[in-house]
Amino acid sequence: MQVRGLLIAAHGLHQAGRIAEAVSGYRRVLTAAPAEADSWHLLGTAMLQASRPGPAAACISKGLVAHPARHDFRLNLGFALIDSGRIEEAASVLDTACRQAPGEASYWSACAAARKRLGDQRGTEKAYRAALVLAPADSTSLYNLALALQENGDAERAASLYGRTLSFDPLNRTARANRAQALKSLDKVNEAIREFRRALVLSPDDATLLNDLGILLWAEKCVRDAIDLYSRAMTAAPERAEIARNLTGALASSGRYETALEVYGKAIETHPEDPGFPVRRAFALPVIARDLAQIDEARLKIAGFLASPDAERIRLSDPLTEVGAANFYLVYHGRNDRTLAEGISAFYRRACPALNFIAPHCADGPKHGDKIELGICSKYLAGHTIGAVFGELVTGFDRDRFRLTLLRPPGLRDAAAAKIAAGFDRVVELPADIGRAATVAAECHLDALLYTDIGMEPFTYFLAHTRLAPVQWATWGHPVTTGISTVDVYLSPDCFEPEGADAHYAERLVRSPSIPMVYRDGPVPPPAEKSAFGLPENGPLYLCPQNLFKLHPDYDHVFADILRRDTRGTLGLIEGANPEWTERLKTRLQTVLGSAMERVRFLPYLPKNEYMRLLGAAEVMLDPIHFGGSNTTLGGFAAGTPVITWPGPYMRGRMTAGLYRTMGIEDCIAADHSDYAAKAVEIANDPAWRADVAQRIREARPAVVGTTGASDDLGNLLAEAVSSRSGSR
Repeated sequence: MQVRGLLIAAHGLHQAGRIAEAVSGYRRVLTAAPAEADSWHLLGTAMLQASRPGPAAACISKGLVAHPARHDFRLNLGFALIDSGRIEEAASVLDTACRQAPGEASYWSACAAARKRLGDQRGTEKAYRAALVLAPADSTSLYNLALALQENGDAERAASLYGRTLSFDPLNRTARANRAQALKSLDKVNEAIREFRRALVLSPDDATLLNDLGILLWAEKCVRDAIDLYSRAMTAAPERAEIARNLTGALASSGRYETALEVYGKAIETHPEDPGFPVRRAFALPVIARDLAQIDEARLKIAGFLASPDAERIRLSDPLTEVGAANFYLVYHGRNDRTLAEGISAFYRRACPALNFIAPHCADGPKHGDKIELGICSKYLAGHTIGAVFGELVTGFDRDRFRLTLLRPPGLRDAAAAKIAAGFDRVVELPADIGRAATVAAECHLDALLYTDIGMEPFTYFLAHTRLAPVQWATWGHPVTTGISTVDVYLSPDCFEPEGADAHYAERLVRSPSIPMVYRDGPVPPPAEKSAFGLPENGPLYLCPQNLFKLHPDYDHVFADILRRDTRGTLGLIEGANPEWTERLKTRLQTVLGSAMERVRFLPYLPKNEYMRLLGAAEVMLDPIHFGGSNTTLGGFAAGTPVITWPGPYMRGRMTAGLYRTMGIEDCIAADHSDYAAKAVEIANDPAWRADVAQRIREARPAVVGTTGASDDLGNLLAEAVSSRSGSR
C-alpha cells in the first residue's frame, strides 16, 4: 500500500476512536516516509488523546520542524506541552501561533490558558479578550475569563462575564454557581440566592450547590431553609465532613438539640477519622432547655465524656475549626460551672498541645519599663453590648502608666469598632488561625493581657489557653469562670458578687471596688403607647426584653405567678433571633402557664429607637433569674422603667441588684421568687410608687452611668499585679 493509502487508513482509525491502532498505523507511515510532517502531527495528537503528552510533544515538534508555518501544529504542540507541565514552553509556542494566525480565536484561548497556568493575570486577560473580539459568543472563553477574574478577586467583572456566558449557554450550571459566589462576595445577597436556586434546578442533587446555598441562607437567618439544604447535601454526599459540620452546627444553634445529637451520632459513624464530631456532640447544649431534667442530662453528658477513655484518646490539631464552640450556653443553667469549665479546658490542653504555647518573654515576667505594656483582647469591642460596656473603660487607662495594645480577632469592623480602636496606641490584627495569632501576639511583648469576655465565642476562648503575657486577666463580659489555668485572675465588681464567691472561680477572684465599665446613654425617645406595638392598653405590661436563651425553666413559674396575681397583665417577650427558639419557648411556657399563655406576647426585634420607646411603655421590666441583665437593665433605667430583680447565687444573676445597691435603691430587689412576683405586680399597679422609684433611678443613675473612675480602679489593680509578678521573679 502506498504512503498516502497508509495515512488515510490510519486517519480513519483515529477518527473512529481506535487510538492504539491509529498510532500503529501512523508509525507504519513514518517508517516508509520519515519526513511526512502530517503523520508526525497526527501521531502526536493521537498520543495526546492516549494521555501521553511527552511523546506527543516530541512527535508534533518533528512535524513543525518540517513545516514551521503550520500554526495548527503549533496549537496542538502547545496543548501537549501544557499537559506535560512544560508551561513556559507552551506559552512561548502559543504566543507564536497567535502571531502567525491572529484571526484564530481558539489560538488566543489556548494562549490564555497557558498564561493562566503561569500566573500571568494580565497576559491571561489580554489573550481571552483577544479571543472574544474574534468570537464574542464563545461561551467557553467568556466563562474562562470570568473564572480568571474571580480567582484574582475581581468579583464585579466576573459576575458580569458569567452573566454573558449564561446568555449564550443558559444550562451552564458551573457558571451559575460561580456567578452566585461572585454576587455573594459583592453582598448582592438576593441575586446570589436566585442564581444558586437556578443552578439547583439544573443540578438538584449537587452537594456543593446545596451546601453553598445553605451557608448563604444561614447567614441570612433563613434557618429552616438552610437546614433543609444542608440535609439534602449530606444525603447527596455523606462522605463530606464539612457538610456534616454545617448541618450539625445549624441544628444545634437553631435549638433542635435532640436532632443535632442524632446527626452527630451518624457523623461520628461516617467520619471516624474526624476528632471534632465526638467533641461537638459531647459539648452540645440545648439553647432553649425543655426542662430542668434536660439541663441535668446535658451536663452529665459533658461530665461523662470528660471521664471517658474516648476523651483521653482524642487529638485535635485546630480546635477552632474542628470544634468551633466555647460552651456559651453552659452559663445559663443556673449552676456552679467551675468543675465542668476546668474539665473542658483541661481536655483541650491534653487534646491539643499547641494550646500550651508560652510567649518567650513570659519566662522572665513583666519587664521594668517606663510603661506597662497592656493588651486588651475581644472580638466584640464594636457595635455590641461588649463595646458599649467596655469600650471606653479599656481606652481610659492612664497613658503615663500604660501603653495600650488592642489584640483584635477577625470579626466585627463597624463604625463603633473603628472608634474604639482609635483609642489604642497600637492595634494588632490577629490572623484567624490560633497558632499564628498566638505567635503574632507574642511579638507584642505584653506585660499584662485583659480579656473582656472569654466564653462569648471560640477564638478568644482558645487563645486564652496560651500564655501571651506574664499577667492574664478576664472580666465580666461573659460572667462566669473561664476554667482556664492560664487566666490568672477573674475581675468582678464587688457589688455583684455573693459571699463565698471564690468557690465559683478557677481563677483567683479579685473584687473591684467599682463596676468595671464606662457606660454612656444614647438619646432616649419619649415612651410610646402600648398599642403602638399591638399590646393592650387596659392592663400593665410586664416586659422581659432579653434573649430567650436567658430564660431558665425556673423562670416560667415566676411568669405564671405574675400572670396569676394580675389577671389584667400582659407578659411581653422578644422573639428569638432564631424562630426555632421562639417556638420551643412557647411550647415550654404553655405547659406551665396554661390558659394564661393567651396573655403572653412575643414582639419582633426592634431598632434601637423603637426598642427604647417600648421600654418606656412598660409598667415594669423583668430581670431574668439566674442570668440577669446589665446593658438591658441600664436601658430600662434610662427609660425610667423600674426593673424587678432577684439576686441569685451567682454573679451573673446579681448584676441588676448590684447596680441598684450602688445607686442606693432596694425597692425592686426581691427576697425570693414569690417576692419577685409580688413586687412586680405591686409596683406595676401602683402609679405613685412606680413614679417615685423612677424618679430615684433618674437621680441616682450617675453613680453607674458615665463615670470614668472605673478605668483608674482597674488600672491600679493591674499595675499592682504586674508589680507583684515582677517582684516575684
